Amino acid sequence: MPHFPPRRAALVAFVLGLTAAPALAVITKLTPLAEVLESDQFIFVAKAEKLDPEKPAAVFTVGKKLKGEPPFDRVPVNMTGDDEAKKAGDTKAMFERLDATRELVFFVRKQGKLYNAKVFVEGTWFSIYGQLDADGKTIRWAFLHGEPFLRRTFKGTTAEMVKTVEDALAKKAKPPEPDEKEKPGYGPTVAKKCGEDSTAGPLLGVIPSFVLVGPLAIVAALFPGVFARLAVGMKRWRAFLVVASVNSTLALVYWVFFAYFPEVLPSSRFFSPRAVTLYLTVSAFVGLLWAGRRYRRMAAEDASITTTPGRVELLTLLGLAAFAGATVLLTAAFADWNSTLEIPMREFTFIGTGLLAALAYAGYRVLTKRADEPAGTSPAVRLSVSGESAALAALVLCGVATLVNTAPSGPAIQGAGGAQKGDATEPIGPRLVGEPVAIEVYELEAGKKEPLFGNVMSNMVIDGERLYFGVDSGGNAGRIIGANRTTGLAEFAYDAPGLLPVYCTPTIANGKVYCGEGLHENKGCRLFCVHTKDATDVWNPPFRTGSHTEGAPVVAGGKVYFTGGEDGLYCADANTGAKLWQFAGGKEKGIHIDGAPAVADGRVFVGSGLYSYVAVALDANTGEEKWRTDLKLRSFGPPTVSGGKVFYAVGTGNMAFDTYDYPEEGEARDKEPAGAVVCLDAATGKEEWRFPLPKSVHTGLALDGFTAYVGCRDGFVYAIDRKSGKLRWKTEVGARQPVLSCPAVAQNGGQPVAVYAVATVGLMVCLNPQTGEVVWQKELPGFRWDGTPNGGVMCAPVVQTALTPTGSKRTIYVGARLTDPANPVKRTVAFFRFEDAIGE
Repeated sequence: MPHFPPRRAALVAFVLGLTAAPALAVITKLTPLAEVLESDQFIFVAKAEKLDPEKPAAVFTVGKKLKGEPPFDRVPVNMTGDDEAKKAGDTKAMFERLDATRELVFFVRKQGKLYNAKVFVEGTWFSIYGQLDADGKTIRWAFLHGEPFLRRTFKGTTAEMVKTVEDALAKKAKPPEPDEKEKPGYGPTVAKKCGEDSTAGPLLGVIPSFVLVGPLAIVAALFPGVFARLAVGMKRWRAFLVVASVNSTLALVYWVFFAYFPEVLPSSRFFSPRAVTLYLTVSAFVGLLWAGRRYRRMAAEDASITTTPGRVELLTLLGLAAFAGATVLLTAAFADWNSTLEIPMREFTFIGTGLLAALAYAGYRVLTKRADEPAGTSPAVRLSVSGESAALAALVLCGVATLVNTAPSGPAIQGAGGAQKGDATEPIGPRLVGEPVAIEVYELEAGKKEPLFGNVMSNMVIDGERLYFGVDSGGNAGRIIGANRTTGLAEFAYDAPGLLPVYCTPTIANGKVYCGEGLHENKGCRLFCVHTKDATDVWNPPFRTGSHTEGAPVVAGGKVYFTGGEDGLYCADANTGAKLWQFAGGKEKGIHIDGAPAVADGRVFVGSGLYSYVAVALDANTGEEKWRTDLKLRSFGPPTVSGGKVFYAVGTGNMAFDTYDYPEEGEARDKEPAGAVVCLDAATGKEEWRFPLPKSVHTGLALDGFTAYVGCRDGFVYAIDRKSGKLRWKTEVGARQPVLSCPAVAQNGGQPVAVYAVATVGLMVCLNPQTGEVVWQKELPGFRWDGTPNGGVMCAPVVQTALTPTGSKRTIYVGARLTDPANPVKRTVAFFRFEDAIGE
């Protein structure tokens, strides 16, 4: 069935620890198995036909096909591996886990002439790639390296993986969510018996939830009969039993149709999962009214009905609550925790919550029994509500909480507001021209347009008629794309073997694209230099680093400067890629550089986000350190140099979390959320001013001649006087969710005209640069925020201004994704275009 996004555990009294989301920039990323199943064209089971550790080489034979028809029957692989594999001894480790008796599951994605594949065998993951020869028939395969972090995606046996894939593709059950707490590594070697491997883990996601739904649904349908004698004994539980029976049965029937006969259900919002939740909540509310009315009537006829619950009633409630709890635990054990909060098992969880509420209320009545019967009172005075009402009230609250937390991110997005006015009294600014346009990015595959699966991770740059950006293609893979700004056609698409997700913003200079790869957990990454004309390599091989290359390269004076995380900062020849010098990083050096460098006046400026939180200025020719200043907070974003000053945006945590503990530091650094914008003298490093913020900023800043603009994790855009460091204004830009991208300022004749910002929820806002007031706001059409820290918009707006006879016109682009409403896992790369104008 379609994937229902995980509900926040705070919805109900059963807080059952949903999977944590990945952290971004410093970037780490979890890879959901559902994403892999959606993005890869070919999935099949294979066996090792030949294994030769001496060469080293392996040949795998395609067996059972789970998805698609791969254009090959055998996969002969050169198992030498890349530099990362050689350093880690991955080839030996893989042969220790390969055997003729073991089946493997291949997940293969075709991108142009490249085939990128992730292979799973008994808890072990590794990567290979294939390259199509000029004859268009022969595919040459090579081993890249092991993928120890993909154990967070799935770590069970091969048989469990096959079952999970089959059930997911048949829409019988959704695959398990990734486990951020799972330690990286590999499954058991061939010498061990699979049953003895303590790391194989539980059968999460293997046994579909419908195995449990059948018997539980029978119990639900039989509630009135099964509990008939109970109803007589308890005298007043008829309304709850009817509601429990009706709601659980309706939920099961709806799930059956949704999962197996979706064509029967009308394509209407009245038959959506959210609408069904509303109907069930209304049912519980009607039952609550019925229960209250019956209780008052029974109490009027017989005051003894209000007596304190007795031992039998308490034990009965305890037994029923235990039964409901066992149902929830079994569902979690054989499916996953998320299933306990999704239709149809959600109704059993809610029923259990209601029984627990009634049990708690009954216990309260027993503990306060003396207050029920004051001395000398006849008949006994008992002011109370029924336990049945307490249970039904809990059902209603669970339903309401679910409706609130599953509100669509479209019309329900909170608009921008809360601007604090400055000195200006009259708002000015451009008017929106027409409606925003969503442009899906696609490539030509065999003469046919194919949408690109994935999400825009980087910022975008304009070069002629193209927008260049980095993509997370899913499955720990990425691409560098140059798309036509009008048609969306990927006229430039760069695929390197094993290319990782691209958070790095490409830099275009002299007909070349400079761009890095990788996220925070990645090692052995590369910086690429590629011709814009035909996407062929200028540097062959690319520049290899020991860590990730997330920051946008800077090309100046025939050199390219780029950051390498643990490696610090590199300077290379822009034409040949030859290393000129390196400013070393790492724990021993106390430096970790992620944000792009800034180059001005013969100096390179960088900031450190791990080990020490410093700003550093280096000689651009030699790499000699000129000064170092303590920023007091993490610097993960790029500095900005202007007018003899260098500006840093800093803070705790990272792009996904307000605070975060980095194990590589060996100690917990972040205590409370905090952020700041810091202005330093570019010549000396002396701090000129510091503007504190309630939360962090890990993106760049936008500057005009008067103001520095930043987007903060508290959901506001701040405008700070760049000379004094005082606040001009701040404006909330959507639902108090973090702003994960840098604002953009449009200028005309040196004067600021508009400030553009995009909220993580997908709301584009145009602000008056003098007052911060909202000039216009529009949602990104077709974008859907999934509520996770890494699911929002991270791309900064990019603006192109043109003069008109009566004023000026701006075209604003921002990259993100489109989400299939019927299948939220299906995401395609897209960018969005807005236009506004001043004058007629």
